[in-house]
Amino acid sequence: MSLAVVRSSMTTSLARYGRSTGLWILLLVVPVGARFMIAARGADFTLIALDNRIPWLTSPVLGVTLGVIIATLLLPVAFIYLRANVTRRQPWQVEEVSPAGRISIAYGRWLADVAVLAIVLAATTAAGCLLALLLLPLNEVDPASIILTLWVIAAPPLAMVAALRLLFDARRRTRGPLGEVLFFVFWMGSLGFVLVGGETGGYAGNMTDLPGFMSPLTYSQERFFLAIGGASIPPDAAPIHLDVLGGVMADGYLAARLSWLGIAALIPLLAGLVYTPHVAGKARKTAGWLKILEPGQARPADPRARPARFGMLPGVALVMAEARLMAGNRKGLLVMAAAAVVSLFAPWSIAGPAAMLVLVFATTAHAGRSEQKGLLALTRTTVLAPTARRIAFVLAGTLLMLVMAAPAVAQGLVRGDPRLLLEAAAVGVATAVAAITLGTLTRSATAPRLVLLIAWYFYLNAGGGPMG
Repeated sequence: MSLAVVRSSMTTSLARYGRSTGLWILLLVVPVGARFMIAARGADFTLIALDNRIPWLTSPVLGVTLGVIIATLLLPVAFIYLRANVTRRQPWQVEEVSPAGRISIAYGRWLADVAVLAIVLAATTAAGCLLALLLLPLNEVDPASIILTLWVIAAPPLAMVAALRLLFDARRRTRGPLGEVLFFVFWMGSLGFVLVGGETGGYAGNMTDLPGFMSPLTYSQERFFLAIGGASIPPDAAPIHLDVLGGVMADGYLAARLSWLGIAALIPLLAGLVYTPHVAGKARKTAGWLKILEPGQARPADPRARPARFGMLPGVALVMAEARLMAGNRKGLLVMAAAAVVSLFAPWSIAGPAAMLVLVFATTAHAGRSEQKGLLALTRTTVLAPTARRIAFVLAGTLLMLVMAAPAVAQGLVRGDPRLLLEAAAVGVATAVAAITLGTLTRSATAPRLVLLIAWYFYLNAGGGPMG
């Protein structure tokens, strides 16, 4: 591994990050969110609750709460930024034929990503100290405790996010939507393993706790019910006092946090070893029995054909064109047909999320394509403005959702129940609006896809709606 290549790769990435306007937004996300998520003493609502009781706010508890915000709720935001920011386009045509090693390049980019996320963590630390001055008596403000609890919890998961981004970018298949899906699975799995760590304790138990908040929150507690993400506290519930620093210093906790940092530092090595070069213009071979799903040969152009006439209903034609582009090729149509069949036989608690999942991938892929700067410059010269196309995008997404849900909606209407029709329309509108809005802001399909996957997960767990 060449240190010169590592340094060059790191400084180049950091210079590009410095020109990113998204970095300023990322720096503000946690401090602004923390102002509304930290529960003051005497509050009746909290982000973290144990046995329906609010933790008594101290400097260590404040640091743990900030660490929970970063290590759980904001990990997807960090992945979105690393995946969709100014460094998403790399000069692979030059790098892959240069003598520089892929491991050195990977480590340089990982160090740059970690440095950017460390800046975000430092901004969060400063915000935490300011919140402590506002919410705590002056003699109870302890910046050292805030820094210790926040960094030991949040630093390993952020380093892991930077490492996973590189690993997914190293392989052709995971450079696209599969990478976002795998990260989503990893994120949800890491939260699930937290409960395992809370039961076993010690080094082995803490190694199952990548987010790192279980031991600080539950140290010296016996049986407990932990709620993260918002909980209403009964008026007569007394606050619960936590020994956060005792949990941080508990047996095996700090060793496990260092181990997770070490694992994150080894992943760029793996990313460099398994890196697959890009192949420009490579045609994928299709199995014979799958060729029915491929588009047929295009008709040859007829130079004697008359010019196309102006459409009588250009708005309707635009909506239908957007719907065709979302549906994609025959494979996309087959998947949507399968979702419609599911809605015919399965309960809405399964059919609704299935249709929404198909719509998430269809709308985000099309939003990422249609909102590229070069294409926008072209569409501004057409008869219909880009704003009209975005409105047509929302209408087309809603139409596709209604088509996939049509069998279930028809059954509901026969029973005299229009709720499924209203819910399917609402899901279609919300999904399409989120996809085109985030696609317009980020010029990428990554951000809307990951955000909508999270929304889809909550929709799935909500039972798929009123008929769930």
